[in-house]
Amino acid sequence: DIPIPDSYWTVQDASAPAFVTIPSNRRIGVDDTVCVRVVVPAKPTGVFLAYAPFPNTPWDSVLVDLVGEHSKVSVPVHLQPVKDVRNTYRDSTHIYEADVRLRDVDVYRATGYIEFRGGEWNCEGGLAPVDYNPELLYISEMLTVEVSDPQNSSPYSLDRYMDLPLCTELDSDGRWVMAAKLPFEPHNIPLPDNHGMVWLPYMCRLRRMAYTDYTQCLATRYPMMHWFGDSNLRRALKKLTTLGRWCQTGEEQLTRPCICEDYKEEFTRFNSTYREMLIDMDPESGGHMLTDESADFTTTPAGMARIYFHKWEGLSPKNKPAWHKSF
Repeated sequence: DIPIPDSYWTVQDASAPAFVTIPSNRRIGVDDTVCVRVVVPAKPTGVFLAYAPFPNTPWDSVLVDLVGEHSKVSVPVHLQPVKDVRNTYRDSTHIYEADVRLRDVDVYRATGYIEFRGGEWNCEGGLAPVDYNPELLYISEMLTVEVSDPQNSSPYSLDRYMDLPLCTELDSDGRWVMAAKLPFEPHNIPLPDNHGMVWLPYMCRLRRMAYTDYTQCLATRYPMMHWFGDSNLRRALKKLTTLGRWCQTGEEQLTRPCICEDYKEEFTRFNSTYREMLIDMDPESGGHMLTDESADFTTTPAGMARIYFHKWEGLSPKNKPAWHKSF
């Protein structure tokens, strides 16, 4: 409930940059929250005005994180439009905010950018995608948040991470941590991403699983699944169906098929050009696309998991018919 200055809504300079502000107390204890705001002044987009967000979604695609200076812990800021009618207008200033709970001791700085303005992120309905050209947010060097724990009693400290119980839910709150800075052996946790970061929840512990164990878990608990996604999910499916052997080495991971352009790659487990397919997963041999039209598509074979995969396009006008009609 921190008031928003009227001047934020009335910026007239079209060259004024979007900026981050933190209007709350910036010296806090572990598990306290800070208010983070992003102000996006009105600015001509230079594109056709048919672009518009889905109902009840923001005009702008804005990504912000709070990053620890020393630990490099990165906490996502889940921005939402403030409740003001001006946020529903295309040509108005738009203001977003979030209460961010910080649990790791450090001095944090905001980092972030605007991906798209004016609904340009939504090209459903036959519109041509807008070139991706991120716009950096203005963030003052003085804008920091200090989190302290004088008694060294925080239950969220990474020094105590291996004492946490194993996670049993998929949506546990957490943060991105640089694997090289962990105070314990990283082989006990999931592999880091391409930037050396790994997602670690605050309240529970993630562990690394062998692909055979993971597939056996799917067969036992989730024998029938529906996967909807773009080429990123297709590459994840290649990794899963080969039990981790696809793009396994460091050299392979730097190639274009492993990073993005795999649609022309020869692949024997399934046809990469198909938009819809059924794949049966076996814990020992991996996954293969069903090709027998006489097979019973409604029943998953014993001891296996079945994946129905529907590929949609990403930032593209090719989603015809609409993907939601395939649910």
